[in-house]
Amino acid sequence: MIFIPLMLIFFICMNMGFVKYNDGITIISVIGMTIVSLATIWKNTKFLRKPMSHKRYVVCLWMIFIFFFVVQTLVCLYVPLNYYSDFIIIRDQVVHMSEEFNMLPHTNKYFQSYPYQLNIIFIINAIYSIFGSYKGVEIFTTALVNVSAVITAMTVCNMTHNRKISIIMAVMLNVFSTLCLKTYMPYTSNIGFIFPILMVYIYTSELKRTKRVILLALVVIVGSRVKITTCIPFIAMLIFGGYKLLKERDYKNIAVGLLSIVAFYIPVICVHDSMVKKIGFVYDNAMDHGFVYYFAMGQNNPTGGQYNYEIGVIGNNEFPSKEARDEFFLNMAIKSIRERSTLGQIKFFASKIAFCWGETYIDHLYFCKWDKFFLIIKHYTWYLAMTLMVIGTFFIRDKRYYMLLLGIWGVIAYLYLSEAGARYVLMYM
Repeated sequence: MIFIPLMLIFFICMNMGFVKYNDGITIISVIGMTIVSLATIWKNTKFLRKPMSHKRYVVCLWMIFIFFFVVQTLVCLYVPLNYYSDFIIIRDQVVHMSEEFNMLPHTNKYFQSYPYQLNIIFIINAIYSIFGSYKGVEIFTTALVNVSAVITAMTVCNMTHNRKISIIMAVMLNVFSTLCLKTYMPYTSNIGFIFPILMVYIYTSELKRTKRVILLALVVIVGSRVKITTCIPFIAMLIFGGYKLLKERDYKNIAVGLLSIVAFYIPVICVHDSMVKKIGFVYDNAMDHGFVYYFAMGQNNPTGGQYNYEIGVIGNNEFPSKEARDEFFLNMAIKSIRERSTLGQIKFFASKIAFCWGETYIDHLYFCKWDKFFLIIKHYTWYLAMTLMVIGTFFIRDKRYYMLLLGIWGVIAYLYLSEAGARYVLMYM
């Protein structure tokens, strides 16, 4: 048990190093955490050889959740978060809504361009009203990510029937999420984590088919209102699961699924429309940025597919109608793709992956003279994770999990097509 307080001490010291921009404290703390991690693995090799009962498995998951929740709460309380862009707009709007339930002038323009973000401010506002502070919302958000990591581990257990691998997975996921400062900033990405994970958990569970169909319909309807990319694993399940239902002529569950989607969609959309009306938001279709806009950014050669504010400004100024802007963005994207060779396409995608990882993980390291070392480690870890994930799809033998193959390739395709800063793609990794 001595390893847990030691790890906590090193982690706090590491964060102090980030805050004070002290390279010495940071490096010593990272080395200390590495040594403690290796010692923990060595100490627990006997533990991994022993059979694990269900009771012991549940206790381990609870211990992992509590330990990382404490660590992540300390990060929330003592490490300054670098709020910017969308994060600031959402925070300002939520805090304002706690006093006056209407739109701020500068946030109204943002939500006209990105109307799908309205749902998240209603959700965060509800959480804010419970805790009474935005710091409380941050802690709740990290707890939700922590729960998502534990449910992911339980999903792994469903698929492999190996509780030890599941425990290791829970620890790894929580380590990654703890080191990601954007885990703590309330946004569609981290609040939306839980929905695709829940879908795969339900899909792989031992629940009766009818219950699974109903629960999947509920999760995808609610989750898609938070983050539309939640639909990626659902589409994969729909293709393989739907084909299986048709093949078995299970028309009852097909009907249950369709009726469930309609039954859940109607009240959700009614609540959404009621909240939008109450806040006084009037949607202007001409200002809406669709997927074509993100596609154009994602294929922009000069920026490496990163978010580019100037593209949107040019489109808005030169083309007042949405149809004309979409045509402009589409032609820009196609031109960029044609300018790249086959090798250029691979390099371009690699640079997008690197940016997605670098942009997502600890910002403070960029102020440290060791930043190149850390970036290289981070980037190659990310490449390795994606490579192993892709290779792993070819070794899926159980037909029940073929939907994972399609889902993973769907995520990779989405990352290639959309902007490089697609942090939300980490939900599926």
